Amino acid sequence: LLVGAPRDTELVNGTRTGAVYSCPLTSSTRDCQRLDIELKSEPDKAIIDDMWLGVTVASQRQPAGRVLACAHRYTKVLWSGSEDQRRMVGKCYVRGNDLRLNLSDEWQTYHNEMCNSNTDTDETGMCQMGTSAGFTANIIYFGAPGAYNWQGVVSCAGCHLTMVALVTGYTAEVGSAVLQQDTVTLVTGAPRYNHTGAVYLLSHSSQQTLQRTLLLPGHQVGSYFGSAVALADLNNDGWQDLVVGAPYYFQRKQEVGGAVYVYMNEVGDFQPEPSLVLTGPSYSAFGFAVASIGDINQDGFQDIAVGAPFEGAGKVYIYHSSAEGLLDIPRQV
Repeated sequence: LLVGAPRDTELVNGTRTGAVYSCPLTSSTRDCQRLDIELKSEPDKAIIDDMWLGVTVASQRQPAGRVLACAHRYTKVLWSGSEDQRRMVGKCYVRGNDLRLNLSDEWQTYHNEMCNSNTDTDETGMCQMGTSAGFTANIIYFGAPGAYNWQGVVSCAGCHLTMVALVTGYTAEVGSAVLQQDTVTLVTGAPRYNHTGAVYLLSHSSQQTLQRTLLLPGHQVGSYFGSAVALADLNNDGWQDLVVGAPYYFQRKQEVGGAVYVYMNEVGDFQPEPSLVLTGPSYSAFGFAVASIGDINQDGFQDIAVGAPFEGAGKVYIYHSSAEGLLDIPRQV
């Protein structure tokens, strides 16, 4: 289990940089291993204090796959005479499956800073790269919602996409068997699109850029639809289905706060209306986080976790699936 701890303290100098841990699924509470990242405090060059390392963690989800950890508040310091200017560009790190640095692996030594700190907020000087990120077998995707005056950008090696007034890049998931069986699709949320939010499904064009293939619109103003997304083959038909969080959705009379929308994949296509909508109690922010957690009950169908951070001290809802899709009653809370 990979766990991000973005407010954790660095072991050597006590700086609050954040951290990532790998925790075996055992009964012990003391067997987690910390990601091996050496961080030097050089305040005249870069600010690592409060950079939130671990705000995004991802893996390649394959044997011996690599691990990705991002710190979207990593800040470069530029100097003009005696005056400093700060650029919150963000930074991501790649490590091996053992969480250690392997200098012979180009993935780990590559400079994963896609934003140009020499520009201002009109371009990528405050891009906050790493707010979202994802892996495939040979590509890393980064979301940077602060780029271009917070219009947002989603980038990967050799491709990029910029959208206007969307806050795209807020979330990112990648996977195959979404629009085509053997082609990777990038799913990214734009929670401020048209005030109701949206989810974009992007694919590679022949020009090695990302192009929009499908847009799923939100359903309520201010619901922040698209702020959390997950892919999972819920009905075990070989196609990945889409789960979207809208944590600020509400129905005042029904005491509902937060929603999760489920879109079943119809052989590479999605209907604009969800096949299922789950809701949480008032003020719970149900849907603030959604995640595919594998087949935890080993019945052959993928399961989903939904976070509701403001329900009491915070709760996680576990939903199982079947041949018809996601079940509408949580199996565990």
